Amino acid sequence: MTRRSFAALAAAAGLVLSGCASSSEAAGGASEELTEVTVAVSSKIAYFVPYLMEEHWGEFAAEGIDLKVEIAPAQDALVMLATGKLDAMVTGPSANLLNAVADGTNVKIVAPGGIEPADSINGWYVSKAALGDQEFDISMLKGKTLASSSGVAGPPLLSLARTLETEGLTLADVDIKSMKQADTIIAIENGAVFGGTASQPNTAIIEEKDSGVFFARSAPEDYPSVNVWFGSTLLDDAPEVGERFIQALHNTYMNRLQGDWLHDPQNIELISEVLETDVSILEDIPSTVYPEEFTFPDGFIESYEEAFRQIPGVLTYGEDDSLGDSVIDTRFMDKINSK
Repeated sequence: MTRRSFAALAAAAGLVLSGCASSSEAAGGASEELTEVTVAVSSKIAYFVPYLMEEHWGEFAAEGIDLKVEIAPAQDALVMLATGKLDAMVTGPSANLLNAVADGTNVKIVAPGGIEPADSINGWYVSKAALGDQEFDISMLKGKTLASSSGVAGPPLLSLARTLETEGLTLADVDIKSMKQADTIIAIENGAVFGGTASQPNTAIIEEKDSGVFFARSAPEDYPSVNVWFGSTLLDDAPEVGERFIQALHNTYMNRLQGDWLHDPQNIELISEVLETDVSILEDIPSTVYPEEFTFPDGFIESYEEAFRQIPGVLTYGEDDSLGDSVIDTRFMDKINSK
């Protein structure tokens, strides 16, 4: 997506530059103590607990940040982040994001999210209705339609690419259809798609109805499921606020999200309310692992580029123009890791 197309899309949506605001600006002069920061997440699922639980945990407020969470699809959030309507977004790398960075849009990854535990059941499922009486193997994916709420984006696509590779297939051999996860669960049940992605708590529905067969993780081992992205406001205009944001995030990881944090009696009821999910479902979900040190695997961005390039025309910049580490701004992580 070009800078011109970003501008046109922003104008069509009526977006204006906003950036960080003091809470007095947001609340009619009620307070000047906190700096308002708006972060976008795609839905109320466990990946976004560090932000959705702020009203109960207050780790961002402790760092002087009035955190506002906005629910928005990743593509919409990218436009808002690029135009200053948002200060941050939480999502995995996508072709759209990499194309935007290559085109000069000032958005960067600044911190990792949680990592799926070894026993996670988040990931790719094949539809039992579509399988019929056949026993599934990876080669059967060739030519099939698979649904993903991320579309051509995120760790699920990278995980799928590596799974397909075991049978000599690539992402070009399957048809990836962007679909809301709630709709994907129904499509898997009735066989409208051959397979798709599911994450907690939606995995419980597949398990309860015995509608799918798990065949690939939602992320490669040691890869964060999501990442924090900053726009120009926190990168350039107010980096000191960005530092406080990342410090608050690290405090949340350390103080709230270590060990079997999800099943802590002090947590599970509140998380159930925030995610609008029954406690009984959360009880069967393993706790995501949150890192003490903020780092990324070697070749992190390159591995996504390699996967995306399996689909012709998805990346709009040349094969010799790898973005590499230029997508990741390590300033904020380095400060955390040096303490």
